[in-house]
Amino acid sequence: MQRTFRVCPNKSGFERNGSGLKAEKQGNRRKQKTVYGICGILLILALLPLLLRSNRQTDIQAEVLFLGDSLIGQYRDETSIPWLVSRQTGMTVFNGDFGGTTMSQQNREGQDAFYWNGLSFSQLAKAAAAQDFGGQQTIRTKDYVTMHFGDIVDELDRLDFSSVRTLVVSYGMNDYTTGSPIRNPDNPEDTYTMEGAMRAGIRFLRQSYPSLRIIFVSPTYCWFLNSEEGARSNCENRDFGGGYLEEYVEAQRGVAQECGVEFLDLYHEYYPHENEADWNLYTEDGVHPNEAGRQKMAETLAAYLQNL
Repeated sequence: MQRTFRVCPNKSGFERNGSGLKAEKQGNRRKQKTVYGICGILLILALLPLLLRSNRQTDIQAEVLFLGDSLIGQYRDETSIPWLVSRQTGMTVFNGDFGGTTMSQQNREGQDAFYWNGLSFSQLAKAAAAQDFGGQQTIRTKDYVTMHFGDIVDELDRLDFSSVRTLVVSYGMNDYTTGSPIRNPDNPEDTYTMEGAMRAGIRFLRQSYPSLRIIFVSPTYCWFLNSEEGARSNCENRDFGGGYLEEYVEAQRGVAQECGVEFLDLYHEYYPHENEADWNLYTEDGVHPNEAGRQKMAETLAAYLQNL
């Protein structure tokens, strides 16, 4: 005889099991929502730089961007080198030079209010590559000589980098006069050295702008004046701790060749310097070009830019 067994479940037991399943499903849904929420936040954070970049106001156009120190950028009027280059070539230019700055970073001691690092070549190149000058936007100074730096940064932040065809980089004089190390044999991209900062800056720019024409312009020959005696010393006999100026020039030439960018030598056979009084032919203080010097440098740069 076949026996039939009927399972008579306890009603309350079914109710408990059903509640448990329902609670478990609700818990799984909450977990899924939490996971989706976290993923959404992470996605927004990942896309935030692109979203901010897309909202970036880019109302300034320039075919040629100048980055450097006061050797080219000291003047910002119609006698300035960038302005003269623009007039002679017909190219639109942007003068992004900051006086007193260097190729290398300088803040080895980690001083809180030290702003020169952010305006060094490697850091400006990094900001330009990312099209994010937030770090430079925090730089403000009360020194009347550099109060205009904030305006330059604001305009750099508005520059449409897709319009820039040529970058002219002119650092090195202040690296020399501050005794910055030329190189670190243990770290080729040490940005606290001139060669390292140069390599790092080129790499940043090449990653974002592979077709950008990059021209490094050397410092010029210079003199160090005594107000009563005239030229007291010059770059051939004065070492500030890192070497003579020619060593910095040759280091720039070497890195430019190594990295496949251009180098324009304004040091050798450019300014006459056979006589002590030659300093006043093209400079106003032994270092910065006077009006004749600015005209000479602008003509040289204009001819070079047009001679592809």
